[in-house]
Amino acid sequence: MVFKNFAELIKSVQGSRKRKRVAVVAAQDEHTLMAVFKAKRNSIAEPILIGDKIKIEGVLEKLKERLDDSTIIDVENDNAAAEKAVEFIHQNKVDFIMKGKIQTSDILKAVVNKEKGLGTGNVMSHFVFNEVPNYHKLMVTTDGGMMMYPNLDEKRQIIENAVNTLIAMGYENPKVAVLAAVEKV
Repeated sequence: MVFKNFAELIKSVQGSRKRKRVAVVAAQDEHTLMAVFKAKRNSIAEPILIGDKIKIEGVLEKLKERLDDSTIIDVENDNAAAEKAVEFIHQNKVDFIMKGKIQTSDILKAVVNKEKGLGTGNVMSHFVFNEVPNYHKLMVTTDGGMMMYPNLDEKRQIIENAVNTLIAMGYENPKVAVLAAVEKV
């Protein structure tokens, strides 16, 4: 199976057995909550909002959205929100983490923390689906900045992370091209 566009990807997720639980870190952001509630309405995800409860409730009111009080977790700052989300992953209270109004470096500090983070001893990376006009399928780019200067083994692990995830999503034989954006060759 290869997803041709986001509509196909969304449809496949909607057909899954159970909505995924998402911890939204520093959830006091209008655009983030718009996306979260779109996923909720489309039977994709159930949110747990972590951050400044008063600000979150203000955004919810502005968007005319409601959530049960137990799904809004009040914390003192963004770092505490990131740490709470990682804790919820460890406790199986959520399935994944979504970045809200928090600096990427701050959320990553909690994710890669050696004692309490999500590391397994292997390289962590991320990937993004891209819908490119006039291209016949979604394209995936991986690790646009988590590993600044990976060595050869780390590059192998980044590729394996992406390929294994795509296979788990139903792709039978993902194709890989290794590219680098550099100013000098």
